[in-house]
Order: sequence, then C-alpha cells, then structure tokens
Amino acid sequence: MSSIRIDMNSGRLWSEHLAMEFADRPYQYRIAGTVDQSAFNEALAQGTMHWNDEQEEGEAVFPYSQIRVHHTIRWQAGAMVESLSLENHHSQPIALDHIQLGFVSTLESRKDWRLVAIPFRVQLNGSVQDYTGHQLMAAEGANPVNVDKSRDEPPVVADGLWSEAWAWCDGSQGLVVIKYNNRDIELSVAALTQVDQTGALRFGGVGRSLYGEPSNARILQPGQRFAFGETWYLPFQGGLEEAFYTYRAFLESRGHTVPASYHPPVNWNELYDVGWYHSNPEELQKFYTQDALLKEAEKARASGCDLLYLDPGWEVAEGTTKWDVARLGSVPDFIHALKDQFGLDLGYRTILRTYKEEWPSAYFVEHPREFTPEEPFWIPFFEPCLCHEEFWQEKLERILAISRHGVRFIMFDEMDWRGPCYATHHSHPTPSTPLMHALAVYRLAAEVRRRCPGLLTEVHDPIWPWETAVYVPTYFRQGPEGIGSYDENWGFEYMWNCIEDLKTGRALSLYYYNLGCSIPLYLHISMATDNDQCLFFWWTASTVRHLGIGGKTHEAIMASEHAPQGYDGERRFQAYTRQMGSYQRLKAYFARGMFFGIAEHIHLHTLPERVGGVINVFNLTDEAQEIRFTVPRARFKADHDLGVVGADATWREDAVEFRLVLDGLTPALVLVGDAAEES
Repeated sequence: MSSIRIDMNSGRLWSEHLAMEFADRPYQYRIAGTVDQSAFNEALAQGTMHWNDEQEEGEAVFPYSQIRVHHTIRWQAGAMVESLSLENHHSQPIALDHIQLGFVSTLESRKDWRLVAIPFRVQLNGSVQDYTGHQLMAAEGANPVNVDKSRDEPPVVADGLWSEAWAWCDGSQGLVVIKYNNRDIELSVAALTQVDQTGALRFGGVGRSLYGEPSNARILQPGQRFAFGETWYLPFQGGLEEAFYTYRAFLESRGHTVPASYHPPVNWNELYDVGWYHSNPEELQKFYTQDALLKEAEKARASGCDLLYLDPGWEVAEGTTKWDVARLGSVPDFIHALKDQFGLDLGYRTILRTYKEEWPSAYFVEHPREFTPEEPFWIPFFEPCLCHEEFWQEKLERILAISRHGVRFIMFDEMDWRGPCYATHHSHPTPSTPLMHALAVYRLAAEVRRRCPGLLTEVHDPIWPWETAVYVPTYFRQGPEGIGSYDENWGFEYMWNCIEDLKTGRALSLYYYNLGCSIPLYLHISMATDNDQCLFFWWTASTVRHLGIGGKTHEAIMASEHAPQGYDGERRFQAYTRQMGSYQRLKAYFARGMFFGIAEHIHLHTLPERVGGVINVFNLTDEAQEIRFTVPRARFKADHDLGVVGADATWREDAVEFRLVLDGLTPALVLVGDAAEES
C-alpha cells in the first residue's frame, strides 16, 4: 500500500507519513466541445461520481454530452496510480475541445508551496517553470511554445500548464505527479481554477496541451472509448532533487534509460570548419570534398575523437539521402579510409525536408490552399510527407544503402512537423496529425536500427525545432527494441553560442534534464565559442552522455559579428586535446554513470561497480570564487576515507566536505576513490 491516502468522495489526497495534504476539495470533472453543431461546457456536480466501497473505481455520465467517464485508482510500488477514460454514449460524434479532470488544492494556505516542472524546470529557452502558490494565484505561469510562422501550425490548446511531471511540494518534501503515455503524446496538466470563490490548483487527472494532445481524444465517435495515459502519484522527501530522482527512477523502471551496451564514440563534427553550403553544387565541389573531410579526420584523430560525423554536405543535395559519389567516392571506400588511415568510424545526419525538387511531387505535403506562410523559411525547400508509406519506404531504402556498410552513428535531424497534410492520395488519414508524423519518424529510426545492428541512433524532437521547448515527452518511444525506437535525444541546439548559453542560463536545462532523466543526449559543440579554460567542453561532458566537438577554425562564426575576440584556433585546439585526454580516461563516468546534482554548478558522477566518483565543479561567474560543498558519504559507497584529487576534502561520519578555489568562468574536476587512483 502506498503512503498516499485518498478519499474520492471528498477529493482529499494526503500522506500521513509526510503529514501533508495535497488536495482538499472535490475532484473536478469538466469537459467542453461540440455535439450535433451545438457547443457545450459542462461539469459533473459533486456527488455524481459514486465510488465503490474500496474507493478504487467510479463512473458517471455528463448529462448533456452523454460522455461517460470511468475513473480507477490502484496502488503499486509505493505509488497511487490513476486511470481515466471517456466513452461517447451519444448518437452523434463529439468533438472535445477541453478536458479538465483532476484533484483540487486550495492555494490560500499554500502560498509558499511550489509547483515545479520535471525534468525541464529550466526550459530550452531559459524560462523557469517553478511557481509558488502565490504566483499561481496571480496566474503568472506560462507555457513555452515554439512559434514558427513559416509553417501551417494548428492553435495551441492549453487546459493549463503542462509538463511530463510536476513536483507539488513545500520545497523539502511533497508529491511527484507523473503522466506516462508511451502510446499517445500526453503531458501532465496543472491549472489555476476557482473553488468557493478562492484560487485553487487542479493537478493530475487529464488535460489537453500542445496542439490539442492527446489528439486521438479530440473526436469520439458514437460508442468510442478513449483511455488516457496513467497518472502516477509518488511522495518524496529530501529536497527538490529527490523529486527529480523519483521521476528518473520511474522512467528507468520502464526501460527509458542508458542502453546496457552503451559506449558512444566521441564525434568530430566537420561542419564548423568545412562549412555549410546549402546544396550549392559549385561550393560543395570546391569546399566539401573527400580531401577536405580527410583533413577533418586528421583533426579528429589528433584531438582524441573516435568518429567523423558528417553534417550537411555529403548528399547530392540536402534531403535527397543520396551519397555524392562523384565528390566523396563510395561509402565503403570512405569508411575503409577513415578506419585504415585514422582509426575512426563514420556517422552522418539524415533529414526529411529537401532543398532540391528531387523527390516526385506526389510525395509532398499538401497544405490547405489558403495557407500562406507569414514568414517564409529563409531557404526554400520541398517537404515530403513521411506519413505517406510509398515515400517512407523509399526514404528507408536510401538510408539503408548508406548505413548498412558499417556506419556507427546516425542523427535524424530536420524532421520537425511542418503542419498537416491534406493529400487524399497519400496512405494516411487526412489531415495528418503531429502524432502520425512523430510515429512515422520513430518507425523509420526503429527500422534502420533493426536492419543495421550496432548503429547508434539519435532522433530530434519530431514536432518542434528544439530551441524553445520540446513537444514530445523525453521518453516517448525511446529505448531498446520492444520498448522504443531509438537511443538518444538531441542536446537542444546549444552548439553555436556555447558560453552565452551558459551565462544566460539557457544551458541549465541540461542540468535539470539529467536530474530527471538518464536517457542519453547527443550534442556537438564548437571550441571556437568556448573559452581557453574549456568551460563549455566540461559542461557538455558532464551533462551530455554522447559528446561531439569541432571548430578549430570555425569559418562561419569567425566571419560573423559574433566572432570571439583574439581567438587562437591552434591554442584552443591544443587545450581541447589536453582535456580530451582526461575525458577519455574518465568517459565511463560521464557516458554510463549515475548523475547527481549537488548544485546547479556542481555535478557528481558515479558508477555502480566503482567506489568514489567524479565531480564537475564550475565557476560560472567572472570573478575567482572559493567553492565549498558537501556530498553525502553514501554517494561514494565509501566505508573508509578515500583519496581525493582536485580539492581539499574533509571526511566526516556521514558526509564529505570539499573546498577549492576557481578562477572566473573556469571548470574543475574533483576525483574521488577509484577515479583518483586512475588519474
């Protein structure tokens, strides 16, 4: 039995163990939509939902729409698990615009409580999803939304604030509320509501978010029943970090984590130095040649990388998925040259949109005739529809024609959804939806991985272009075969303005991601936009399990107004090479280890088979700082005092106190136990 207690007749939700009451008003059941061309907005009156004696199941019918709600509660592994479904008992189809079901907590007595988004307390754009009860009452919360006026976007439907999970807490203990749905795209919604003329928070249950997800609940045909994803309620103690660890453990228990055989290469990305020529055949012929790539391979080997990663330029034209044999030779010969001459593997990216009209026009997305982009995309392109099976099969075959020769890594990039497709001759219902598109992307990645054993797969968010906020949950369809379709998520585009992203707080999203999720990220960075202390190199190494580097010359940035002053590419390259030596020795801690947050700027990595660990410390200010921090002794699995390199350490009975002095914008490594001996 869970430590959570519930009385569904009153809506009260509490924990005797924590001496906390999380909800104190009747559960809300509200829906709105249209039926038979008539709009409705209705709520179940208190007492309408009748629960059985065990308080495990209840049913009721909304009187106007004739939607039946079925609500069950069960207890599993210390958690309370909630399931909800809606069934149309009307004779007509019903369109549901809003679904607002959830527990209710009055805020007047909880003004200092916090509602914190997990895992993105800090969103990709740097906004913070951490609200006090007082802020919630003032309606200060806002969802980060990707806005792209170059594409046909449906309206955002917000039944409240959305996140994969929430911590509803007093700062030191509370409740983790998780929405888990690996079938449909669905997030946990928390919303300001009114009860007895006072502000309250509705949480858990069901709410619509994003572009009206879960989209399969939008239209219910007569007799149709839709089951939403489960909501898990787990109590926590010990500070906000424990709430994140609770969610991380939940995902890991479902297979969304580091693959058992995970040993990612360190990538060298040629893009920064070779350049991006946007399918211009003359410039590609001049700059993106086999000789140019082999020079990049030499940099990769010299710096300690394991793989040469090809960003845009290897194709006849971007998006065609046709290897340019005339410029680069054959794929098998190129892979052989990399391995034989430099000891490197090959990786590459594949994209959906195409910058030449190479695919048959019958494959392209058909938008409504009235759609005209407000801000046309800066480079014109053509947009094949991945939901069309004929195109999907041909795209797959072209990817396999390259990958089956021993490619080690593939990135599924630029596959973000561009809007619904209305083509009636395509093999999908019309209009297509974000979910249809996402599933097509994941199915493609899964089939490539299945047909090419040993190929490491990274998939960008298939709906939103990964700069403001993510659309799909971090776990959605990730994992080994049988659980998911791919291995890694993208590291959110912190690849251009490294130091600026860290100083502005945007890159703190990587820290919170790791607190709440152990699914590997992949990110490549440019050394040209780092500093000579390699601050962002170590930030990325600490928060991104699959690391990529490049940018010794970074021609594009050096020719722009953002060029770093006084940049010495050779000096930076040598600095990175030295740091790579340390990274490669300790790589297992960063790639496969457990991440613990001591503070936003202090990270601990441990391995189950080793005593001790590796601590990354960062001074993110411009001035020298003395940094002191304490780590529980149990984190190191230390039954005796261990050796420490990189800081002064005092071992206490239950904890270890560390002290070091760091110059401004400088990282440090503190090695403890086995890691110190390996240094």
